[in-house]
Amino acid sequence: MNLLVTLNEAYVPTLKVMLRSLFDNCKKQLTIYIMYTDIGENEIKDLAAFVKYFGHTLYPLPVNSDTFSNAPVNFYYSKEMYYRLFAYTVLPSTVDKVLYLDPDILVLNPIEKLYNIDLGDYLFAAAAHDKMMIGYINKIRLKTDGDRYYNSGVLLMNIKRLREDMDISEISGYVEEHASELILPDQDVLNGLYWDKIMPLDECLYNYDARRYSAYLISTKGKVNMEYIIYNTVIMHFCGKQKPWHNGYPYRFGILYKHYKKLAERDEKALLQ
Repeated sequence: MNLLVTLNEAYVPTLKVMLRSLFDNCKKQLTIYIMYTDIGENEIKDLAAFVKYFGHTLYPLPVNSDTFSNAPVNFYYSKEMYYRLFAYTVLPSTVDKVLYLDPDILVLNPIEKLYNIDLGDYLFAAAAHDKMMIGYINKIRLKTDGDRYYNSGVLLMNIKRLREDMDISEISGYVEEHASELILPDQDVLNGLYWDKIMPLDECLYNYDARRYSAYLISTKGKVNMEYIIYNTVIMHFCGKQKPWHNGYPYRFGILYKHYKKLAERDEKALLQ
């Protein structure tokens, strides 16, 4: 099973927490591809040892620092967010499918069913955080006919089809042309160019927004409650600027994140012994 993550050095501790939760919920052998620019050699070795401790393999994919150097970024979104969009150009030729996950995620239940989805001719599978007004605004803003605005934090990627159909110059051209309009840059590119080539996923299962417990509870008439989440939700995503590893995180699942953070820290200590 192939996993992809793109990140900078600041997110390495967060990645370890995500991986720790994944290792608890995946029985398959994992090859974890990481695309990065500014992570030091010692950090990579440390991360590789952490992954190996659980019986999996880390596959570093360093990216030239000039790549997307002129693309719009801000305090919250670094240029590494764009890397997932051209991952198909650097992944080994033997890779036909990969699951991309943001580091600010917890995997709560077995991941295999998601990975084994048949993508057919779709380039991606992703979930939209369906809020009617937001979807409408993004439809107008990005000038698409799509009714959904897909979140790019969880992407099942059809690498075989991406190699055949995707053009890196189209991506860089879109970024350059729309630079002043991009709010969530890589996500805007994904939706602006490929909205009709994305298989929709159930967000309550595969990209649960940890901020929206009450909204999900109301919109599903009580179905997606705490018990449902614990037994069914596969991926919980800590979206937004407020993160559960920061002090004062205001949402209810912060304590769950701290549980996995503690497990990751415990395992790191075991590695040093």
